[in-house]
Amino acid sequence: MGNYNRVGFYLCISIYILAVSARHGDIYNLDESWICNIKRSCVDCLRLSQCSWCRSENKCFSEKLSIYNCKEDKVQHVNYGLSLEENAKCACDPENAEQNCRHPDVTDVICSGRGICICGRCSCNMMPDPSKTIMGEYCEYDNYSCNDTKCNEGPYNIYELQTNEENIKHNGD
Repeated sequence: MGNYNRVGFYLCISIYILAVSARHGDIYNLDESWICNIKRSCVDCLRLSQCSWCRSENKCFSEKLSIYNCKEDKVQHVNYGLSLEENAKCACDPENAEQNCRHPDVTDVICSGRGICICGRCSCNMMPDPSKTIMGEYCEYDNYSCNDTKCNEGPYNIYELQTNEENIKHNGD
């Protein structure tokens, strides 16, 4: 059966079940797992928590149904605590999401080495001392790195502080 025939078949069965159920006054819930088969992209597929995406075959399926299982490259729905759309985009393209956690000036370190990347966003580490805070889009700011007499209460950009220290060392030599 071709893809369109399969979708049509599932749709006809679903409509038939609804029509028969309505005539008898019984209402049955359709198994949401069948809806996975009609999704055509990873993001559309993983917007539904009951669906998984098979990269090697470009197919959406439900693991609750025994008719189809992915042998390799399976991507499952992950809840990162974001919207369904953002969760799906992140799960489908994790490499691209990780790129968003790299400071434009420092490409080899994720979240300035002071946090973890969750779906393309840095979640900065918590410090044991509650008066010390790491913040910023790339965890590049804090309120404790500057110990110069001209420092107030931050936030301080660690990359600017490193550049200033290098300039002082270079000019002092």
